This record gives sequence, structure tokens and C-alpha cells, in this order.
Amino acid sequence: MLTRRVNDEKKLEFPKRAPLLLLLLLGTVPVSAQNNCGVAPPTGTCAAPSPMQTWCAGNNSGSTCPGGTSWVGFSTSPPAAGSWTNQFEGLDAASLQHAGVRPRPQPDPNGGVGPTNTSGVGQYLEFSANYVQAFDRQTGNGILSTKPGSGATPQPISALFLPGGGNYCGNGSVDGIASYDRIDGVFVLANIFNPGGNTTYYYCIGVSAPSASVPASNLQGSNNQSNWNVYAYYLNPAIPHDSAGHLYFPDYQRFGTWSDGFYVAWDLEDTTRNFDIVGFEVCKLDKANMIAGLSSNPPVCYTYIPSYVAGPNGTDSSLIHTLLPADFEGNNPVPSSTAGEYFLAQVNPSNPGTNNQCTTAPCTSNQLAFWTWSGFIGGDGPTYINFPSNPYTPGCYDPARPYNTICVPEPYGGVIDGLGDRLNYRLAYRYLTTGTSGEYLAVAQTVQMNASTQRTGIRYYLIAAGANPSIVHLGEIQDATYHLFASMPSVAMDSNGDIGLTFTVTGNTKRGSAMSYDPSPVVMTISRSGKADPPVLILSNSGASGQDETDNFWGEYVSVSSDPNDDLTFWAVNEYMKGNQTVNCTPKTGSGCTWATRVFTCKKGSGC
Repeated sequence: MLTRRVNDEKKLEFPKRAPLLLLLLLGTVPVSAQNNCGVAPPTGTCAAPSPMQTWCAGNNSGSTCPGGTSWVGFSTSPPAAGSWTNQFEGLDAASLQHAGVRPRPQPDPNGGVGPTNTSGVGQYLEFSANYVQAFDRQTGNGILSTKPGSGATPQPISALFLPGGGNYCGNGSVDGIASYDRIDGVFVLANIFNPGGNTTYYYCIGVSAPSASVPASNLQGSNNQSNWNVYAYYLNPAIPHDSAGHLYFPDYQRFGTWSDGFYVAWDLEDTTRNFDIVGFEVCKLDKANMIAGLSSNPPVCYTYIPSYVAGPNGTDSSLIHTLLPADFEGNNPVPSSTAGEYFLAQVNPSNPGTNNQCTTAPCTSNQLAFWTWSGFIGGDGPTYINFPSNPYTPGCYDPARPYNTICVPEPYGGVIDGLGDRLNYRLAYRYLTTGTSGEYLAVAQTVQMNASTQRTGIRYYLIAAGANPSIVHLGEIQDATYHLFASMPSVAMDSNGDIGLTFTVTGNTKRGSAMSYDPSPVVMTISRSGKADPPVLILSNSGASGQDETDNFWGEYVSVSSDPNDDLTFWAVNEYMKGNQTVNCTPKTGSGCTWATRVFTCKKGSGC
């Protein structure tokens, strides 16, 4: 099914293996920003007003948070008996319906794994479709519940902030984040909320807290209660306006943990121009006080809107958006020599000599945009990481409709947004002390492999971080045998610097695939040197459902993280088809919810 290609053109055949192109080198070109921060919209790299902390609640007797000093985030129940090997069922549409709610068609699953204690108790925390569940690592069964000891039931993320934060943390985006902070040993849940409709936006975030003698890393808590510290920030003062005074829409949040703070970024979209992305905003949150359960200092934020976007002759959209903050993993602390928190974004193709998005094929890019936090503070533009010999065409790129990246086929005629115009979550960071020691970043994206059919594949990067980043190697994965489409990747790194990668495969014979194939999750590992193990299908042609998903969105936030126990095992969550689980789960008459999620593990060399 798949082959691997390296730079000496020797073909290595593996079962179900995609071609991988190994590359080295590549320099960086720093570019100064052209900042004009006193206008609407501000262009270049500009400091933004701080979001306002409007409410908080903590677990600290010294807290001045209005929500109190002993906030209980979730009720818990002992997990049901069970066992699992390599994978277990995560959240799905049916489980949400059983909880008495109408599921949303777009789950965007992601999660993070915490450690086990001496008794083997630990959890994997998953977010999907604005609901969360903490799964017991031993049994694979949930522990969050509606009432203490009442049995596992998925909980809305908004419940974390009730009742005191209900005025701020309702009507959440589907783009929530569940993560585990390896530095400070806390779980994190966060989302952008729009409680009043129209243009009222809040960023609500919670971090797990100790419960009596139970540490924050154990969500079981004590007395069937899991304590959290929770915060609500009013975003409107920080979000810029266009020249007509319209507030930009904050969309598609990205999150990263670092030693000195939590970092979050979101796109800035122009609602008057079909939600064109004009740039992004990035903020640093006061992690120390959040973990302590104290009232926090105001977030520090910056916006980046390129100067070519604005004005009567502007392009109205940015070639650079969807900034990824580096997300720490590992046991080695961030070194004192670090250049600070790192950020990366894709540079989309443009017409030669212009900043207009490419409209004449072939449309290719050979750059990534890189920042450090100190660069934002200094008002710097991006540093461009160049690879001129190895350009890519973003997945689903259509010169006739460059803003539309919906092309990945489902078996019954539906199509999925390939998100080819951005790097996929997450940007994994690790400081390695073996081999060539240093700071490293890993990330992946969906790229075009065949122009006539728009067949997509995966490109991944291993990058040496620092003030002058460089690509250690990059590789490409595709199905050159059955011509299935691969999309929606996510990566992590283990303690050896090996990469764990998950993505989705799907196909339709009318689009050149040898078979019609329901969207199904895949996992594989890649050595630090670039040698790939065979991909493993977690659920082969998983649905055979006779029905496509009911919207165009699939797995936009799937994630992989490394196990704190051994620092070698990868934990991932991905979406799959499970047939029509609930009728009319969307406003469309006759439509249904077909999505489910699977949590799975893989360790390099284990065959997963």
C-alpha cells in the first residue's frame, strides 16, 4: 500500500507504508516587521490591550477570586471494571445522547495523558464536541459524572465553570482544548465562549488542583470530587477592529504549555468578508497564579496582521495564520539557554511578486514562519525557514478557490475540509540531551500529492529550535498504491526524539481511490533519523456505515502526546465513523451523527 522514498532514491518497501522524503539543512531569513499599530486594524506585530479577568475561582485559602477558595470542577465516580489493549472507545455521539443532550456533528477530539500513581491510578482527559471525559488508564472507562458516585457520564466543558462562571463560559466554540502540562503536573481545559451571541467573547480556562492529599495530576480527586482552578477573561478589549469598526472574530484557538506561562493563539477573521483570515492574536497567560488558585495578572497579547492585508488596495487576507505555540513535553526542563517560547505557522502560496494568494497553478510554498515570544515583545516580523528545493502545495489547494480547502472525499459523496492552509495541532517541543542535544520542534500538515485528483498526504518536520531554527529533516507520507487520501495529522516526540504521528485515511473511487473507504484513524512512528515504521490502521474502513459525516469538518484537533510514565509511549485520540448513532442530531431533517472517537497507544518498535 505504501512506500518510503529517501534522498538517495532507493525505494524501501514496507506494508502499508507511504513515501517519505528525507531532507536536511535549510537556512532562515529574518524579516523586520512593518508596524503601524495606531490604526484600525493595527498592522505588523503590535501589542494589544489585555483581556480582562472578569471572574475566577480557586483552591487556595488566600485566593481573592469571587468564585471562592474551594472550587469543585467535576464530580467523579469510580471507573467501571474493564480492561483494554492498545485502544479503547472515547467520546462519541451515542454517549452524548445517552447523557441527555443533542450531539453536535463536529467533535474536534483532542486530549492529554497524565501519569499513574503508585496504585496505578491515572487518567486520559478527552475533549470532543464541547464535552469532556476523563478515562481511567487501567480500565479505559470514564470517571467524570453528573453527581458524586452516580456513574460515568460525559460532562459539558461549561460545567467546569458553573454556577459562578455561567454568565461568561456558555455557548462554547467546538475548538476546545484538553491537555496535560508535563511541567507543573496539571490538566488543562480551555475554550473560547460566546455567551451573549453577536460579538461578545470570553476565554475560559481551568487547571486541575489538588484535592486533599490527591495531587492535581489525579482527576479522581477525593470524596468523588475533582478540584479545579478556573478563570474567565473578557476578550473584546484585546481583539482588534477593522477600519469600519467591526470586531474581528477570534477562531481556531491553539494552545501550548511552557515553563513561564500558558500560551494561546487564535485567528482573526473578518466577518464582513466571508470570514477571511486577516492575521492572528497570541497571548501569554499567568500560569503561576492559575496553578496556585490565585487571582491572575492580566494576559499579555500581541496581534499580527500583515500590512498588505489592510487598506483599499489590500488583499483582505493573510498568507500567514493559525499560529501554533510550542507545547512542552518530556522530563528535561526547558534549558536556560532557550530563546523562549517558540511559535510556527505555514506560509501559503502567493502569485509571484505579490502578496495575493496564488490563483495560477502550480501553487507552491517553500517557507514556514517562525517567532519567539521575545520577538513578539520586540515587534518583530517572522523569521522565514526556507526550503527552496522542496516546495509543497497545501492540501486541497484550488487556484480557482484559494480560500476553500474542502476536498478530502468520503465514500458516499461527502467531502471534508483538509485544512491544507495551516499547520495542524500540535507543535511538539522537547529538549533532548541524547544524540545531538538541543531544543527540537515537531509538526505536521496536509499537503497535495496529486494535482489531477487533489489526493492529499502528510508532510512532517523535525526542526532544531533556537534563535536560528533549521530543519533537521522533513518527510512525506502518502498512499501511492490504493490512492487513499491522508489528512489531519498530529505529532508528538518521545524521550529519544522519535516522532509519533496520527492521521486519517479515506477514499472514494470517483476521486481516483481503488476503493471507497470510510474515514479511519492511523498511527505510526518515525525515528529521529527519519526512518518510519509501518503505519497501523486503528480501525480499518471503520464505519462501512453507508453514510458520510453530516458536515465538512473532521478531526481538526486530533492530538498525540507522550506518556509521563515511560516518556516513550504515545497516546492519541482520533475520530472515526460508526454509522448513524443518533437521528437528527443536527438541524437538517433526516441527518444523523456518525462520529465516534478512539483513544489508542503506540510505542516505537512495538508494532502498536
